[in-house]
Amino acid sequence: MLTMPTGRKVLILDALVAVWVLAWIVVGVLAAETVGQLTDVSGTFGTVGGAVGSVGATLGGVDVPLLSTPLEGAGEAIETAGRDIVAGGSSLRETIERISVGAGLVTALIPALSLLLLYGPARLERARETGALRALLRTAGNDPAFESFLAGRALEHASYRRLRRLSARPWEVEAAATRRALADEELRRLGVSPRALRAGST
Repeated sequence: MLTMPTGRKVLILDALVAVWVLAWIVVGVLAAETVGQLTDVSGTFGTVGGAVGSVGATLGGVDVPLLSTPLEGAGEAIETAGRDIVAGGSSLRETIERISVGAGLVTALIPALSLLLLYGPARLERARETGALRALLRTAGNDPAFESFLAGRALEHASYRRLRRLSARPWEVEAAATRRALADEELRRLGVSPRALRAGST
């Protein structure tokens, strides 16, 4: 599972993930619109088909002695060809519209969901941890033993470099100043203000 940053840095990461997802949604919409512009080609089919049908209708109405029947048959054939062209244009338009929707969804969803599937479980777990910590603070925030418990958790999670910044002798949890610094560090790790421990509530 993805390792989450400590403290309020996770909020910055939340914002970056949101920007990433929104950016790909915009790209997906643009991709769909770009492909959708090809439907203009199908409009040409309608224009051409209509013109061909008109020619056929006109030709079928021409009365030429001795040739009326052949011209009428040719006119009907041309009219039929015009209708086929119009129908082909409509079918092409529907196909392009379906492709444009699919292209937009694929463009937007693949990168967005890939990140969310990686980030979502770790973020949800962090939210649950923070919620559980806040619940403990509401019931045991004023208990000195709870402060010692938090200090012990900080020793488990904080890096040695961070522990050296907190105290010259971080292993001496029985020292009040060290214990308080470590407890505050554990609260900050999960994005909870150390003031919550002082007040005994969130």
